[in-house]
Amino acid sequence: MRSITCFVAVLLCLGTAASESSAICELKDVPGYSNDWITLQEIHLGCWTNFTSWDGKEVHILKLLSSPEKHSIFNFNLTAANPSVVIITSSSAHTALLLDNPAVNIYVTNGTSMTFILPNRGAQQTNLAPFANGDSELLKWAEETFGGVTSFTTAQDPIDISFTGMKGTQRPLMCELKPETQAHKQLIELTLTPPDGELKSCHTKNSGEAIHVINIPDDVKIRRVSVHLPFKSKVVLRGPADTEWTILDNHDISFLTNNLINLNEMRVPSRKTISDDPTEIRQKVLFHYNSTSITSYSEIRVNVPHIELWIRDNTSSSASSPLVPAEVQPTTQTPSSSSVPLQMQLFSSPDYRSPLDPSSKVQSDKRLYAEISSENFGGNFLTIKVTSCLVRSMPVVRNMPFKEETCYINNCPKRLSFSFEMLQDLPSSSWDLECVVKLCHDSLKFCTPETQVKRNVQVKPYIPNQNPCFEFGLSAVLGIAFGGFLIGVLLTGALWFIKIRTGHPVGLGMRSTAAELSVLSISGCPCGLTKRQPVPTHPSPSENSSANASIGSTQSTPTSSMA
Repeated sequence: MRSITCFVAVLLCLGTAASESSAICELKDVPGYSNDWITLQEIHLGCWTNFTSWDGKEVHILKLLSSPEKHSIFNFNLTAANPSVVIITSSSAHTALLLDNPAVNIYVTNGTSMTFILPNRGAQQTNLAPFANGDSELLKWAEETFGGVTSFTTAQDPIDISFTGMKGTQRPLMCELKPETQAHKQLIELTLTPPDGELKSCHTKNSGEAIHVINIPDDVKIRRVSVHLPFKSKVVLRGPADTEWTILDNHDISFLTNNLINLNEMRVPSRKTISDDPTEIRQKVLFHYNSTSITSYSEIRVNVPHIELWIRDNTSSSASSPLVPAEVQPTTQTPSSSSVPLQMQLFSSPDYRSPLDPSSKVQSDKRLYAEISSENFGGNFLTIKVTSCLVRSMPVVRNMPFKEETCYINNCPKRLSFSFEMLQDLPSSSWDLECVVKLCHDSLKFCTPETQVKRNVQVKPYIPNQNPCFEFGLSAVLGIAFGGFLIGVLLTGALWFIKIRTGHPVGLGMRSTAAELSVLSISGCPCGLTKRQPVPTHPSPSENSSANASIGSTQSTPTSSMA
């Protein structure tokens, strides 16, 4: 009896576990912070004004953030910037491949570890700014020193920071730090490292009411969340003890939370306690909403103070789901154009001496040779590593295998060779050859993000020669003629020697010999420049009659004279 009771208890436990596991889906990474039902965007403090100092200079502050276990290296392009003062501050080490501008003065705050690598020159001259205990303190120092601040920008894991030099529209005169998105400012363009593994989510299809659960574990430093939710939605908003949630642009929302909620300009406190353990969250959700399933479950580990979320119910109509601004729509990450100068030069031979003319066409059965080079930064040569290559002629795209060519000179560019045989039967003749590369600094042990370099190539198909004859060039013809001349001299000398020794002249059919030696009448080749007509062995009837008459008259003359 006891064994039967234990068996039934085990079955009940397994059934409960199975029902709990089936009530929530398996978490998966959300690349780029966006998928069909959730989009996340980081929010940082910043500002942008119309300020220009008395001497005509803009003043920009850059606050650089770096994720743990990431070596931060980025391209820093100031070539298009207006006359400016740029102040850089960071709590972590950064390396910048700098394209500088003599009209820009760079300041680095005391305690910031910043390394600049310049093309073909030594270290960058920078000025020292005092240590600032917080953004407001640094902003105050800049305003007191230069009279104001044109922009304050926070960049998390930057890849490219470029100043455009553009003049903006009407903006405030004073720089007041407020939450802002990473959308491009008109004066500064940012390209940031795509996030990885910081947002996990899952989604299930069910016929009941949609329930969306957002869980921020206690060890994450997010404290402010702005969230857009579907109309008439049920949500669970769970975060660390001092997290504030602001629900935007929604009506008829039912929520369960352990945090403070800002809804329709009202602050709604919560006295509930919810653990960050997914099992406990699931149990409370199903009990609170008297449901058997959860529509979506998301776990956020983005370590920034402020984020903005869009939750969409992809089973409902578009009118009931919140719209996501264009600047945070999911996009496919592709290699970007780097501010590091890169160029690809093409050659027709492996000696890399004669560059290929852009208008010339490469025959598809011939190999093409390429040389990829970059600027020399700070006297340190950057090693070029090629990840992949392709050829593109819209709408056709083909992967292009390549072979690395050996180079024996110092600081040699990357040398590759390609074969276009796979394009033989394709109609297009104009192709863009594109290679994805990254630059690596051997001594500092870092590599830049992948970037793209490309050149256009004109390709023509290979048509095999159907003519079986030999093709003689000028040198071959002259060689054969000289050989024939030597043979003639030797034969003449041999005949002269025989005549001297024997006293008998030796006849030589020069016509037949010359014909046999003729270059243009090689046996078996039908395509000489002029075809030799065969020499007849029997004369024609007309020739025979004239010859007989001539012979007869010659023989009759002596007879008549004797008579």
